Amino acid sequence: MNKPTRLGTDDAGYVINQTSIRHIQPDFETVLFKAIELVKEAFDEQLHSIYLYGSIGRGTAVAGQSDLDLTVLVHEDVDATELVEQTERLLMEHPEVIKIDYDIGRLDVALNPANRFEWGFWLRHLCTCVDGEDVSTRFPRMKPDARVSEALNQDLISLIEIAESKLFWGQMSHLEKRSIVKRVIRGWYLTINVKDQSFATTVEECLAILKLYFLEDRRVKQGETLLRQDDITNQQLLDYLNGIDWT
Repeated sequence: MNKPTRLGTDDAGYVINQTSIRHIQPDFETVLFKAIELVKEAFDEQLHSIYLYGSIGRGTAVAGQSDLDLTVLVHEDVDATELVEQTERLLMEHPEVIKIDYDIGRLDVALNPANRFEWGFWLRHLCTCVDGEDVSTRFPRMKPDARVSEALNQDLISLIEIAESKLFWGQMSHLEKRSIVKRVIRGWYLTINVKDQSFATTVEECLAILKLYFLEDRRVKQGETLLRQDDITNQQLLDYLNGIDWT
């Protein structure tokens, strides 16, 4: 692999949206349908549209290992308590997914031009509409952009701080540990993706590109090693989180 890799972009340099309803594997169709119904029941007339992203949307999900990731647009602020409770019951019936994540946002915020590098990029390039009016086409196609990377990374520091607090109190599951390692790898990659003229969609792709730019950096190997472990110790994760300088 040569630098820049231009992975995930087309010949003109635009980011390729790799999600599609056509990519949904049969193993995940039922749980997706039921999750959509839960959202519709929970939010009723406040619901505008639902979008699928992540490995299920890309058709690369693995039964019993992958999450179901949904972005939900609503007209007004909503209470998701009932949805979360119903989702826990749904997960007990459908072990083919290990978690269901809902990214909930207001329609007016998503469509605000000031948020085009966050919501606009997210909906246009990382999601596919599975229910309601698809507003993703209201946004232009984009190339790798520092403003997009910064928007996607804006919650990274707070997520790391939350993880460190959970580790201190011994309240972090192995699943949560793997999740934060993946998020850190993704976040690190987003600091160089514009230089690389790429937009990787998987943690494996992010690691491969990081190796090109940080060949001698032990943090790349460390992250890769942690993801291969069946159990990540608290100290291992703390060392990893403290070893990356985000300034």
